[in-house]
Amino acid sequence: MSQYSHYQSSFASWSQEICRYLQSHPAFLKANRVAIFYPRLWEVNLLSLWQQRPQVCGFPKTDAKSWEMHFYWVKSLNSQEMGPGVGGIFEPINFKGRELAPFEKQDLILVPGVAFDNQGGRVGSGKGVYDRFLSGEGKAAQKWGVAFSPQIRSENIPLEPHDSLLDSLVTEKGFIYF
Repeated sequence: MSQYSHYQSSFASWSQEICRYLQSHPAFLKANRVAIFYPRLWEVNLLSLWQQRPQVCGFPKTDAKSWEMHFYWVKSLNSQEMGPGVGGIFEPINFKGRELAPFEKQDLILVPGVAFDNQGGRVGSGKGVYDRFLSGEGKAAQKWGVAFSPQIRSENIPLEPHDSLLDSLVTEKGFIYF
């Protein structure tokens, strides 16, 4: 996302701060399942969450035909476990039998996006993959957006009927609860 390129030098330290907020939050510590994601250059890097609790944190794998997404545990972040998937995004490649399911009320789904507002709305990457997951398999879990503060818009993001609202958002400046 070129609009954020002038912030790129801050992304590593901001990601660390966001992970500190998450790692100390009681909901993260109590969760049996935490859905995270492998970051693209402009997204929050949550890999330290996996390093802290690999038995709880899982990564998404998206089916290129159906656009359905499921989360899986991985034993390692190396090329035996993770590789490029849909859109070149790193995802589990050796995942049989290790799905994080079902998501329950105490579980967390950490959601990426391009832009967020102060009402729980978000703009994703345009395929509706997360929205389908959040309204289906992930419906019962807590849905937390993770973003850098420049991604937050003061105006409300127009929502489509299929869009899922977030329960909270965490940035390098802290939590915003909706």
